[in-house]
Amino acid sequence: MVRRGKSEKLSVTIRSELAREIRSLVPKGEVSSFIAEAVQQYLASRHQRLALEKAFGAWKNELHAELTRPENSVSYVRSLREAGKERLQALNEDNGR
Repeated sequence: MVRRGKSEKLSVTIRSELAREIRSLVPKGEVSSFIAEAVQQYLASRHQRLALEKAFGAWKNELHAELTRPENSVSYVRSLREAGKERLQALNEDNGR
């Protein structure tokens, strides 16, 4: 793992079994990078979970009646894709491609 930005030393205490397992899997001199990467992945997952919890209930069927049935969703996605193709074609024409 490549270090980015400034580093700060932290002192953490973990169970002996966990420390042994880390040492058995991670080459000497790479433990800090391993733990930093693991914490970074955990934090990303935690942030995503918190965002999902915060957004829970935001979708209201009455505001999106056209998407309440699977077949309607398929139609909606197809229309978005078609509109995207049309925009891309117009952009290509504007750029002389």
